[in-house]
Amino acid sequence: MAQGSAAYDFDRLEQHYATAGAPRVKQPPELRVVENRGRRERAAFWKGAATFVLILGVVCAILYNNVQLTELTSQIEKTQSQLEALENDYRLMQVEIESSTSLRTVQEIAETELGMAKAESYQVEYINLGEGDRVVLARAHEPRLNDRIRHAWRSLLEYLGA
Repeated sequence: MAQGSAAYDFDRLEQHYATAGAPRVKQPPELRVVENRGRRERAAFWKGAATFVLILGVVCAILYNNVQLTELTSQIEKTQSQLEALENDYRLMQVEIESSTSLRTVQEIAETELGMAKAESYQVEYINLGEGDRVVLARAHEPRLNDRIRHAWRSLLEYLGA
């Protein structure tokens, strides 16, 4: 800038704008070819491999569950057949117990093994209880004075809790 009364030189400014506003020859941009195809192919391959592994894992899990289910079902069926066999044995043993405690079986065992027989009519003696209740002692002995004192002493000790 000039000091004082100096002015701007507009001719230079117009010349500058005239050269700046002139159409410039644009050069086409330089193009480069970048190969991203390998990276995309690898990414697609790994996505496909991961999907395959995931599907394979799900299929294996389903097959494993079916195998476990089949094994457990066969164990249940085996256990149920054992239970049915044991219940049948229990019923047979109950029948056997009932038949062994029947009167006919007891009578056969008494006659064959123990040598017992039914009582004959001459062996049966009937007791008449229609006369009333009374006890007849053959001979009651009279307690002596010594026995009475001893009995009284024992009763006293028993009463005192000794």
